[in-house]
Amino acid sequence: MAWNITVVAALLLALGYIGFLHSQGRRRERALAHTDDVTHIDNRRAFYQSASREFERARRYNHPFTLAYFDADDFRELHDRFGRQLADGVLRLVAETARDAIRASDLVARLGADQFALLLPEAGADAASAVIRKLQQALRQASQVTGMPLTVSGGVVTCLQPAESLETVMGSADQLLHGAKSAGRDIFWSEVVAPQPLEGFEPARLRRPWRLPPSFDVPMPPHQ
Repeated sequence: MAWNITVVAALLLALGYIGFLHSQGRRRERALAHTDDVTHIDNRRAFYQSASREFERARRYNHPFTLAYFDADDFRELHDRFGRQLADGVLRLVAETARDAIRASDLVARLGADQFALLLPEAGADAASAVIRKLQQALRQASQVTGMPLTVSGGVVTCLQPAESLETVMGSADQLLHGAKSAGRDIFWSEVVAPQPLEGFEPARLRRPWRLPPSFDVPMPPHQ
């Protein structure tokens, strides 16, 4: 029995539409796997993937690279006192404010609980400082409007020369974050890894990252 051309065409269209729906479903699944449920920004997995890619690109082309970790101040107390719904609202506000503070090429992600991360490709110390100051100022303004204590503290690492590894940069940012939080609220500690000055030059086999003076006018940890 011969197939009717109209029937065949309809069948092909239906199969194509089913394939399109499956493709869309897979795209949504991939997007959800990289998106934080509460804040709707990138999650930990997406951040690590992007950070790995940008770190290797910065190493290959010897470009600057900045990574920052920051926490919402007094978040646990706020959660315990006012409940999860309000705490989640604070996280969303912090995420939106951070997203507005960064450049189009930058990335903000929620790593978990109240911890966030910023990835600033091609950003030296001055550019990183501008982003952090914009974030802090925007949160202070939001705090005045809402009457809520909306501040963040964190650690910033800027690499002007390739660091040993991405894990080293992350570890430094985490240490700076904890140091800043121990010093008070609304504080960032920063570190710049730069080529050694000529007067302190060492052979390549002995060369270590050299830390520039802090670029932010906030308390800093003692120089190691």
